[in-house]
Amino acid sequence: MDNKKWAPSKEENLGIITCIYEFIKEELSELQEETGCPDSFIYDFIGKIQNEWHPESCHSIVRNKKKKN
Repeated sequence: MDNKKWAPSKEENLGIITCIYEFIKEELSELQEETGCPDSFIYDFIGKIQNEWHPESCHSIVRNKKKKN
């Protein structure tokens, strides 16, 4: 899916997207509280996850092939 053509609806933004955003933030805060890791670790951690969702990453290519089959 070409991300330049897709945009969330207002309902998606106010619903599932906001819910997931808040959930991720809460989970990262819990990770930080339990481990005492610095913000820089969380930042790098998120970056590693972000890389898996890059359109040209192996993870993204496999996900998109699964969707087509």
